[in-house]
Amino acid sequence: MAPWQGSKITVPTKFIGGDKDVGFQNGTKDFVEGDIFKSLVPNLEVVILDGHHYIHQEKAQQVSEEILSFISKLSLD
Repeated sequence: MAPWQGSKITVPTKFIGGDKDVGFQNGTKDFVEGDIFKSLVPNLEVVILDGHHYIHQEKAQQVSEEILSFISKLSLD
């Protein structure tokens, strides 16, 4: 991974997660909400929904709406 050290993801990106996901509660939350993630992914939009690891199954309608709104914004640019 050394050649990619410090590389940034420059395309618009949306992160959707569940606030009750065990991984989110055990470290990912701090990373997602911290400055390092945002500095590596400058065009980042973060959405944390009320749910667990399989948020796309638990909140299918909400996740779909978030994805569609993200795509809609891209197509307008």
